[in-house]
Amino acid sequence: MGLDRDPPVIRKGVHDSASARATAFLHQRIAEALRSRMSSGVFAGGSKLPSLKEIAAEFDVSTMTVRRAIATLEREGHIHRLPRVGVFMRPDGPGRRMNSATLAFVATGLESPFQMAVANSTQRTCQRHGGAILVLDGHLDAELEMSHITRLPSSGVAGAVILPPFRHPKAVQALQHLNATGFPMVVLDMTLPGVHADFVASDHEAGAYRATAHFLERGHSGVFFLTLTPYSSSVLARVQGYERALLEYGKSPLPEWKVWIDLDEHVAGFERGRKWWGSYKAILPVLKGRRLPLAVLAIDAYAGWGVYEACRELNLRIPEDVSVVAFDETEIAHTMRPPMTVVAQRCDELGRSAVELLRRRLETGRVEAGPRKTLTQVVVDVDLIERESVANLAKASATR
Repeated sequence: MGLDRDPPVIRKGVHDSASARATAFLHQRIAEALRSRMSSGVFAGGSKLPSLKEIAAEFDVSTMTVRRAIATLEREGHIHRLPRVGVFMRPDGPGRRMNSATLAFVATGLESPFQMAVANSTQRTCQRHGGAILVLDGHLDAELEMSHITRLPSSGVAGAVILPPFRHPKAVQALQHLNATGFPMVVLDMTLPGVHADFVASDHEAGAYRATAHFLERGHSGVFFLTLTPYSSSVLARVQGYERALLEYGKSPLPEWKVWIDLDEHVAGFERGRKWWGSYKAILPVLKGRRLPLAVLAIDAYAGWGVYEACRELNLRIPEDVSVVAFDETEIAHTMRPPMTVVAQRCDELGRSAVELLRRRLETGRVEAGPRKTLTQVVVDVDLIERESVANLAKASATR
């Protein structure tokens, strides 16, 4: 049992005074121990401290005593707290100097393989420059996303790499307000209305164009596009690339060729751990009612997985009956049978470009606010990785 966990004393006087002194001594002792670890480099600037329970278990005290120690260190400027996230070392706390600025990476859901890959790249790039990165994951929670954004200026970071989309307009409004203050940031993957910031993204339009052309060059007469409503610049660019390829190959982009994933079904599937569910529900009636063979371009790997699930239910063969290409190179694409052809985003280059662009802004001191500031946009190429999910109908026809 910890030293501050004795039974309550009923009689007042000498005993409760001694207890108060003992409790005060305990939290001061813990604060001093943590302070020593900070000054010795055990806790690096920007790093997250162990949880209250972990510290309490180590010192054999109550979490209330640890809270008092943490409050002391926060008053001294050593640390900062983010509600529902944790306690972090300040990069510029008393007695410490950083080799490079600590940055933040703000994500909406690191369950996404794409977001996780980009997060890892930003971390590696910061470490290569001798700095650190604070990763803030919204866990697809709108309130948490908004909290992360509003607390960035007081979090001790020099700037942030922001990866939308955000699930609630209030989160976007919070980012707009932060952007208006001139807080240094780079936005990744998609633009946001009212946010004037440096921008790094894949060439989404070129990726969709190449995937659609890949089908058409192999003899497919049309291509279905399984997609979410184009609420973001990245999805809109993919729709534009898809339509441009059809037109250049002499095909009219028929409205019925766009298959819309219901957002509520999509979110419900994620919450139940069936991330393919929304796309499966959307493509199933198409596969039931169309003449085969046909081709489907999926907005991401989970949507591609949904096509595979629908084909399995209907006893359709891939690629003999249904050909599939999806965006994003993930483990999903490898584990599908047959392996899935994908449009791969260069996640490492995206994360590296975003961090280096932000660092240049900070080093030159050219951080401006408002819609008239000079912005830099970096567009990163994509790669079409061919596997076994697309049938070559042109070759099959030539051999008959």
